[in-house]
Amino acid sequence: MNFKKFSKLAVAIALAGTLVACNGKKEGVAATVGGVDIPMEDYYKSYAARVNQLTSMYGEDVLKNQEDGKKTTDELLREQAINDLTTTEALKQDAEKSKITVTDEEVNKKIEEIEMQLGGEEAFNKFLNENGLPKDYVTENMKNQMLVGKYTQEKLKELEPTEEEVKKHYEDNKDSYYKAKASHILVSDLKEANVLRKKALKGEDFAKLAKENSKDTGSAQNGGSLGEFTSGQMVEAFDKEVAKMKAGDISEPVNTQFGYHVIKLDEKTPLEFDAVKDQIKAELQQEKFKDYLDKVKKDAKIKTYVDTSKEVELPEEYKNFGKVEKEGQEVKESNTKAAENNKNAKTANADKNAKVEDKKETK
Repeated sequence: MNFKKFSKLAVAIALAGTLVACNGKKEGVAATVGGVDIPMEDYYKSYAARVNQLTSMYGEDVLKNQEDGKKTTDELLREQAINDLTTTEALKQDAEKSKITVTDEEVNKKIEEIEMQLGGEEAFNKFLNENGLPKDYVTENMKNQMLVGKYTQEKLKELEPTEEEVKKHYEDNKDSYYKAKASHILVSDLKEANVLRKKALKGEDFAKLAKENSKDTGSAQNGGSLGEFTSGQMVEAFDKEVAKMKAGDISEPVNTQFGYHVIKLDEKTPLEFDAVKDQIKAELQQEKFKDYLDKVKKDAKIKTYVDTSKEVELPEEYKNFGKVEKEGQEVKESNTKAAENNKNAKTANADKNAKVEDKKETK
């Protein structure tokens, strides 16, 4: 199990004004952004694509999983579906104001590049078919994705922090930038984490406790050792806890999406400014961009009409949208049909032989 963060490739999956119902909802409308209605069919596609791609990999039960005992994965997917749609529309409108555009030629070129990577147009169309995605949907989605990417790059340039801002942030947050060596014990239950922490504080061998109890099997066999890492590499809660610790400290249980961690800090040294200035610059840019994005969404006066706390009743035509065909599914179905045909043939043959025997006995 790897607790170090990895960069995420943001892939936008989702992408008419009618009567206002008595309950405050707009019939057939999922949300309104800057006066533009987002139809329910876009929400159904956005949600269905997420659900079908996730369940094809991990099964239906994954939708029942809960993050920190709160929202289920299914509810989070509903939120992501509508939030991505409204955010994308708000950014598109602000991009238009900023004269940032993506041409059809640019989109077609990108599609052609993907086709080449997959082995040509025929292979690309087969890929879309296997993933339950219409080509016009993917093309529109690609255009939105490219526009958001170009928009983000332009805004990040505008929001680049000064050298003085970067240095001040470093001086104010020196403890947050470090190189460390640590070990941990990962368990699912808070009570168990507290028991193990007390044992470690009383002098029991931390490495032995990790080997015998940690569910992170990768590090457990090394006595819980995570090796050397730097600030920003671990998940946020883990990273913040290490920033507060001193060498030799054993932490209170730290809750992350993986479970409860009891951390033992072995070594920690501060990182010099030159080693982290690019990281700080990127962090400050992201913070400024988030603030700017919050303002864009606020100015867009987003109104959401879907209730993400309730299960989505997908219309029949969207139930298989974005559904991934599992490898070998067609072969399996073909073999099943062949087996059934063979069984039927054997049955027919048996019946025929029985009739022959009956005739012999009659004679």
